[in-house]
Amino acid sequence: MLAGLIAAMVVALGAVVTAAVGGVVTDGGLLPDLHQLPPYGISARTAPHGRVVLTFASAVGNGGQGPLILNGTRDRRRSVMTVTQEIVQTDGTRVRVPIAGGMRYTPSGHNHWHFLQFDAFELRDPVGGALVSEGHKVGFCLGSRFAMEPPVPGAPAVPAINTNCGRFLPGLTRMRMGIDVGYADDYAAYLEFQYIDITHVPAGRYVVVHRADPQKRLVVGDRSDDVASTLIEIGARAGRGKVPSVTTLAECAATSGAPDQPCVATAGP
Repeated sequence: MLAGLIAAMVVALGAVVTAAVGGVVTDGGLLPDLHQLPPYGISARTAPHGRVVLTFASAVGNGGQGPLILNGTRDRRRSVMTVTQEIVQTDGTRVRVPIAGGMRYTPSGHNHWHFLQFDAFELRDPVGGALVSEGHKVGFCLGSRFAMEPPVPGAPAVPAINTNCGRFLPGLTRMRMGIDVGYADDYAAYLEFQYIDITHVPAGRYVVVHRADPQKRLVVGDRSDDVASTLIEIGARAGRGKVPSVTTLAECAATSGAPDQPCVATAGP
């Protein structure tokens, strides 16, 4: 249904953007390819109200043939911008496709505009994949923060899309953000909401799963690498509210053939 809706939107704009197979795009659309990196820098810490949280860094790269470009607009009566995705064509023209979701200014430490629900964080059982707990981060300031390795063909020497997302400018009515080809956007483990609550999670082995574009709102060329995960072991706690040890056991990149499922690592060596 979503694919049909996107196709209808594009046709209504007077252009056709085709999907990609194996990262190869035809018929004019140079689509981005979101590449989710496995969670890293994982540890536990205390949080307000006696909670214990699992913190981590996250990163999403663009390994496609075209940049990810998102444009937000609003009138001053609304707090949330509507969003269109700008898709570069092989002939140099550009097509704008309406995207579900929005952009919102986030104060309290961030103080810039976020594209909502770009990445999702989950803690799952390593055997059956059952959901144990999940994060609640809702927004991301997208930018080309570092170059991907190995280098991606077509990556610009200097990224063109790398802004601070209107920092300290809540009155903006337009915003442009995204990720250039061959670059990635990352979020350090100490940033707000880069965590999953594990207050009531017992000791044991778990998989931390990160999903780029979990609601599949964006027009991208390859969905097989949107999900990545890291197998960890949470140690026993010395007492209530105490921070457990966290050991990283394995990193697991997404695999083609199961793009909608977490890349679940084996539960034993």
